[in-house]
Amino acid sequence: CTPYIKSLSETTVQMTDPSGSNRIRLHPQAQNYTFNHVFPPETDQAEFFKHTTLPLVQGLLQGQNGLIFTYGVTNSGKTYTIQGANQPGTAGLLPRTLDVVFNSLNGLISQMPVSIVNLSLSLKLLTR
Repeated sequence: CTPYIKSLSETTVQMTDPSGSNRIRLHPQAQNYTFNHVFPPETDQAEFFKHTTLPLVQGLLQGQNGLIFTYGVTNSGKTYTIQGANQPGTAGLLPRTLDVVFNSLNGLISQMPVSIVNLSLSLKLLTR
């Protein structure tokens, strides 16, 4: 079975119609697609996190907004990408993000008192 997606560079892949040549084609047999970055299948979770999510988390810690969004067909690896697995070194984007956030809080903690009341946050503003 010939792969229908071939990496041409770090930013470009070529997709070829896998159905063979015995049918009428509405599109060219092979098309190139360009992305910000193309990750080879053997990319580990740490490398993927470093290039995709760590910059978002660093921005978050500086007060910027960020969004991680996964999209794909069933069984394409979305859950593995976000959660990871139980083996060492296979943590996904979410546990790695939480690790960076919680290990970066030193010195960023607000002086405003916060308490948990009935599973909701209640800010107690001190008046002087």
